[in-house]
Amino acid sequence: MTRLARPLAAGALLALGALLALSLIRPGATPSRADVARQIAADLRCPDCQGLSVADSSSGSALEIRRQIDAQLAAGHSPDAVRQSFVDRYGEWILLRPTAPLAWLLPFAVVVAGAAALALLLRRSRVGDTATAHPRVSEAERARVREEAEALDA
Repeated sequence: MTRLARPLAAGALLALGALLALSLIRPGATPSRADVARQIAADLRCPDCQGLSVADSSSGSALEIRRQIDAQLAAGHSPDAVRQSFVDRYGEWILLRPTAPLAWLLPFAVVVAGAAALALLLRRSRVGDTATAHPRVSEAERARVREEAEALDA
């Protein structure tokens, strides 16, 4: 029984790998124009609501933008061209997911800068505390303190 276990396991893994490769290679069904329009509308910000996508909003401007998306797709424009037409009209602001890398990197840069400033502030305050806790004492003062301590002990 154990003689067959390894070849069976290897065959099962090979079959699983082949199915996975086939599912990755095989082209999926092409989305319908309505699906493409819905995806574009989901990527655009509603000018009135600002917190919702055009697909989720029921405002008049969102309805008009959805109509314009359908019209541009019916005219044969690509989804990227449709998105770009709205970016040209409204600016990058209209996109719910900004394309500029700065928009994605800026929050991380602010956090790193804040952590560095906090570390520097803590280090400076710690250095300041040690400087005041252990001030330089002259030999004459140490000798005087020693004499006072001996006088108190006596």
